[in-house]
Amino acid sequence: MKSKLTGFGLAAAMSLGSAAFAQDWSDDFESYTDGQVLYNVGGWTGWDDTQSVCGSCSTAHAHGGTKSILSEGADDAVHPFTGLTSGAGTFTAWVYIPVSQFVSDTYFIVQNEYAHGGPYQWCIELQFDFEGDAGGGPGTVADDFRTETNFPSIAFDQWAEIRCELDVDNDTITTYYNNVEVSTGQLFIRGGAIEIANVDLYTLGTSTYYDDMSLTGLGQGGGGYTCTVTGTCPGTVNVAWDGAQPNKQQGIVFAGNTGSFVVPSGPCQGTQLGLGTQNIRLVNTVPTGSGTGSVNGNANNAACGGYLQLVTIASPCEASTVGQIP
Repeated sequence: MKSKLTGFGLAAAMSLGSAAFAQDWSDDFESYTDGQVLYNVGGWTGWDDTQSVCGSCSTAHAHGGTKSILSEGADDAVHPFTGLTSGAGTFTAWVYIPVSQFVSDTYFIVQNEYAHGGPYQWCIELQFDFEGDAGGGPGTVADDFRTETNFPSIAFDQWAEIRCELDVDNDTITTYYNNVEVSTGQLFIRGGAIEIANVDLYTLGTSTYYDDMSLTGLGQGGGGYTCTVTGTCPGTVNVAWDGAQPNKQQGIVFAGNTGSFVVPSGPCQGTQLGLGTQNIRLVNTVPTGSGTGSVNGNANNAACGGYLQLVTIASPCEASTVGQIP
């Protein structure tokens, strides 16, 4: 399974109320080749898009399957995200540190601001402490931003789970390592954007392997109406919605990839949607006065298996839940 970003409740009705649609991400590294440098592959790259600090695919150790990502030497592997500005969910990663290669600190980092060249801001930084200067002693795990509940010992030469239970809406987080709570407290403790923008696997020399990484439950803030997708692709798909703004023009946005799309003109100019820019087109219609309606759209020009979203394109603009083209 390759790195993927999927809609929550794909091809089904998604009753999220005023919440955002969720965009779940995971990577088990099985689709890459052994030794492959993950430079602009599967969403991975190096800090500031620098190829020399990217992670690489490895078959030396694996939690599930046969492969993992290796961060070693001065590697600083990053995977940016887009539009994860609301919701409550879990960031999970399995980590393997060989004791014979534990020669320096290594870090699991999540940022709430990241772009190549900046700006940057950090919200999670778990330090696998070599010298013990973080407060728990050598060979322990510390939270660089919050008061620790525990300093769990590093489980060398075995896979251990990093689990971050985070709530963007309520600004809280609890982190665990190997099922031991490390810390709990404010998520955006350093300020900055209310968003999960990047994961960063940073090492100062220690070889560190990560596998079966996932981020679930978060999404883009936006509209509060539901969206159901049915049909086949290529061919005709039907999009039905409920809870939209009454008597406002709606548009179906097709996207063959994921990311963000900023509307270039019209009433929604400058509005950012949580979708990619490939194969974008709109099928306009006007829902009934109750804000409930449906429309058939020809999906031949959209990527099958891609994503779509219903958007109110008359001001004020808002976006519905996300769906996947069958």
